[in-house]
Amino acid sequence: MHKPRVFLDSSVIIAALLSPRGGSYYLLTQLSDALALEINEYVFEEVRRTLTIKFSDQPALISNLFATIGLADVATISNPSKREVTAAEKLISKKDAPILASAIAESDFLVTLDNEFFKAAIVEVAKQRNLKILKPGDLVKLFER
Repeated sequence: MHKPRVFLDSSVIIAALLSPRGGSYYLLTQLSDALALEINEYVFEEVRRTLTIKFSDQPALISNLFATIGLADVATISNPSKREVTAAEKLISKKDAPILASAIAESDFLVTLDNEFFKAAIVEVAKQRNLKILKPGDLVKLFER
């Protein structure tokens, strides 16, 4: 059976690491068997960098990052091509373009807490490519039915 492919934005992973409550944590701990969770190398580095810089007073978060993505069986896919990133930059900020490009190319869902991904033009392009963009709680509701 095909598991839906779910691309996780860095905001979702960081939220799950910071709180054992909420949709982000639930998604990674309770729904990982039902979904094919994925990130790209760019997201992994973004999460690692954010934890190192913004949460330097909590060094255990880096260890928890490895444990969390390992236990949730989060796959790391290759970064999108330069051409795909350039196309995505026409819709979204440069820092989020590699995330959108990977999700469009590889996934059924993009899960994020970043409201920039919910702009009408982005949602429309995603819909044309059969990609649904959701917040973690909305994806949990969808699969908990």
